[in-house]
Amino acid sequence: MNCKQLERYAIEFIEGAAFPEREAVERHLAICAACAERLQGFSDVSRLLDGWEGIQPSASFDARLGQRVAAQPAAAGWWERLTGGWLRFPSASPALAGAALAVVLAAVALVRYDPFSFPATEPQPAPVALVSPAADELALYQDLPVLEDWDMLSNFEVLQELNGKTP
Repeated sequence: MNCKQLERYAIEFIEGAAFPEREAVERHLAICAACAERLQGFSDVSRLLDGWEGIQPSASFDARLGQRVAAQPAAAGWWERLTGGWLRFPSASPALAGAALAVVLAAVALVRYDPFSFPATEPQPAPVALVSPAADELALYQDLPVLEDWDMLSNFEVLQELNGKTP
């Protein structure tokens, strides 16, 4: 078990739940001080939260809140604030909303429609870059450190073992 895998089982371990990897977690905590300290911190926070009692509202809280909400004037909707109230729509009219949406979509389609745009019939050839042999050789020398590193790492036996291949 490693530190990353331990995160998956931390809460179950703190709560004392039985799970198959419990012994592996205990072995990891015995050798990893950082994980042991982190789990101890989680345990301390959990213990503090278990002892915490929330604030209990008074018995008349709901009634007083309802009275205060009822006493507030109704706020204007965003459309009324935007237009100053001079343009009012019926609030429960899905047909009107659908018609307005259809008009907007038709307007967008008409604006974007161009009957004179035709796709190109023949593909355009790609531009050919003229490269001199000297420039090609210069590019090879610029990539030489990368090629040397790749050559060294491709023959490195440890990487092959990590990749699952045997030399």
